[in-house]
Amino acid sequence: MRQSVLSFLSIVFVAAIAGCGGSGGLKNSAGTLTTPALVSGGSSTGGSSSSAGSTTGSASSTPGASSSSGSAAAGTGTAGSVTAGTGTGSSTPESTSTPSSATAVVITSPTEGATVASPAQIAAAVTGSAAISSVQLYVDNGVAFQDSAPQISAALQLPAGAHTLVAQAWDQNGTPYKSAPVHIMVQESAAPSAPAPAPAPPSPPQPTAPAATIGQIQIQGGWDNCDVCAGQGGNGPSTSHAMVQGISSPSLSGAAARFDLGGTPWGAALWWHELGSHDDAQNLRYDLDFYIDSTSSAQALEFDVNQTVGGSKYIFGTECDFRGSGAWRVWNGPAHTWSSTGVGCPVPQTNTWHHVRWEFQRSGGQAHFIAVTLDGNRQDVGQSFDGIGASGSGLDVAFQADLNAAGGSESVWLDNVGLSW
Repeated sequence: MRQSVLSFLSIVFVAAIAGCGGSGGLKNSAGTLTTPALVSGGSSTGGSSSSAGSTTGSASSTPGASSSSGSAAAGTGTAGSVTAGTGTGSSTPESTSTPSSATAVVITSPTEGATVASPAQIAAAVTGSAAISSVQLYVDNGVAFQDSAPQISAALQLPAGAHTLVAQAWDQNGTPYKSAPVHIMVQESAAPSAPAPAPAPPSPPQPTAPAATIGQIQIQGGWDNCDVCAGQGGNGPSTSHAMVQGISSPSLSGAAARFDLGGTPWGAALWWHELGSHDDAQNLRYDLDFYIDSTSSAQALEFDVNQTVGGSKYIFGTECDFRGSGAWRVWNGPAHTWSSTGVGCPVPQTNTWHHVRWEFQRSGGQAHFIAVTLDGNRQDVGQSFDGIGASGSGLDVAFQADLNAAGGSESVWLDNVGLSW
């Protein structure tokens, strides 16, 4: 992004592109049954203190009332499917006020007072001339099974103890028909004897994560910074900012760096560190840990890598736009704008460490954004943008913090900052 010896205009241009970030007004740059799922012949569905350091910078309806299918809180299954019922929060099927003398619903198995094992085979039948559109089986007031056939049978996994069964059917006009309740007792299942454990195979050697080519960058000297260049078009508001190195707490390594800014609505500050010429670097991995004390005034955080090689500059600008789009965005260098990755980046939890890893690649004259990992969750990105014309040779890493319209203050700690290739 920046070289060790650049004109003032080049610094402002690069910082405006790679460092600019943030979103907002001025930012446009870088109950259910306590049983398992029920089983039937159909499908199954589950219903800041710091040490001394250097400072730089400045519902569903109740059955019986209407033509509703009468499903309980766990939902209604498809024909021939099994759906977990609810033991609480569901209504017992209502009695029909004018039952048809020609149509009846009967639970045929098990019988009243029976003791059964689990899974319990439960069957019900609808007799009469009515055209039945739906039949539901309730266990302890919760829908446990549903089908459209006038005869149903299901093997239900039930916990040991007493249970009440009720079946209810609806005809094509929505008229409900309800069975008499059947009370059963489910026996305690005998615990299967455990087989003798097989000898554990020897553990394979764990792969060792590659060490950073350049590590602990946060403690190195020579960091540069700006505030105005971090704003829109490289001409943002002046914002108080500072960097303090050698912070022992909070820290993971014992020597974190703290980045402070505040006071200006939509203010921002950018810090970057030149690493020298590394034209061989093509497959890049930017790793760091960050910690933020407050997000009440925070808009976004940027984590960038910039490389100039072979007459082109490749801007690997990234932004966790948690107050704007709520997603990771990457920098489209030729278009001078942010592009959403569609990968979510929520407001970070305060006063805890988070780990970020970005994977980049320089190939075919383009900057490729491969993947991002936040707190162990890796997401593919797969976006690429052309490099832009530039002379010289250099590689740098950068960090930027953006404020929102509140214009308060915030501090962000970085630790274990490393770049690998």
